[in-house]
Amino acid sequence: MKRVHLSKYSSGVALIIVLWAVSLIATAMLGLAALLQRQLDQEIAAMQNARATLVAESGIQMALNPGLYPGDMKIASEQLSGRISESWKTGKGKVPVKFTIDTQDMTGEAGKLNINALLLGDKGVARAVLQNLFAGWEVNLTTSSSLIDALIDWVDSDGFATGSNSATESNVRNGVFEKVDELEKVIGWAEMAKEAREGSKGVDAIKKFTVFGLGKLSLRSADQDVIEAFLGLPNGSAGEFIRQRLGQDGVLGTQDDLVNQALLGPNSAAWADRVTADEDDLWRVTSTGTVGEATRKVVALISRKSNPPQVRARWSEEEAP
Repeated sequence: MKRVHLSKYSSGVALIIVLWAVSLIATAMLGLAALLQRQLDQEIAAMQNARATLVAESGIQMALNPGLYPGDMKIASEQLSGRISESWKTGKGKVPVKFTIDTQDMTGEAGKLNINALLLGDKGVARAVLQNLFAGWEVNLTTSSSLIDALIDWVDSDGFATGSNSATESNVRNGVFEKVDELEKVIGWAEMAKEAREGSKGVDAIKKFTVFGLGKLSLRSADQDVIEAFLGLPNGSAGEFIRQRLGQDGVLGTQDDLVNQALLGPNSAAWADRVTADEDDLWRVTSTGTVGEATRKVVALISRKSNPPQVRARWSEEEAP
């Protein structure tokens, strides 16, 4: 009887061990399957990210065509999206592709205020231009004056505070701005930007400035508030110039744009060396590619006057200035 009992006991233990081993194997297989699925998902995501980057880069290449203007980009990008979508498939299904160029952003950098050229030039002119600009944005005079002092202290080479606030010389470069987003590090910028954004015009202040170009303001692409502040004109006086600049099609950046400096007043000779009416050389182009769930954005500064046109600077969305 003992042998029978021991035999049944041994069989039961063996069965438990087998079931335990099977359970371990099943768990391991499930874990392996999950791991393989994650790896597959990562590889698919990496492929989609790479494809999205290629799509975005194709927009930069398209913008290098000197025959295309900002007003042409919407139709051109829609056509390119369709062609790319037809050629890329996953299995039997097409990969959804969306490609866009931000035509509002596709304007000359020369139409923005070159903060380095402004601050390193005549300090009286720089102060007047910035004061006019900030006032037009409904920024408090105390806020704007303090910020202008801090901006001057950022770029000048001495260690002396420009205004009464000695803090403006702390954490400064004592050199030029290398990227536009460095403006946000200047003492007082955040307060000014908040007041400008919350004013009746809802201005995004940082989009009005650049660190590229030679410092001449382009009358072809500059905003009305920038033109008026830069030339010391009364608010609203450049309105007719802006309206006529659009040409018959009403779209900025097309071949029929009209730049009539006479509409800005009789003092054009006084600021002739500070502005340009030529076709903008540097275009800021933002190209966005979306493939499946992956989206990538590439920004480039393109010189349109060089032959052939060339990319002068390029950065991804994460590195954008």
